[in-house]
Amino acid sequence: MMPKELVTPKKIQNNRKRVEKWLLNNHKYINITAIEKEISAPKGLVQKFVKYDKKINDKWINPLYHVIKRFTSFTLR
Repeated sequence: MMPKELVTPKKIQNNRKRVEKWLLNNHKYINITAIEKEISAPKGLVQKFVKYDKKINDKWINPLYHVIKRFTSFTLR
């Protein structure tokens, strides 16, 4: 699990923009269900955003941001 950190409203807004833009651009290439399971989100959270433009709750933005950031980095582990 990620350590809890204080996140400012401005940072949440920036992360929201990044997450939403990334999901809209790449939803064809990813397994949405796997991402939802990774962060223990309700089923359909990301799909409803992509397909029906339903807003993602603020509490899910940071976990989504960290998951996307983790698998889009090309570092060797």
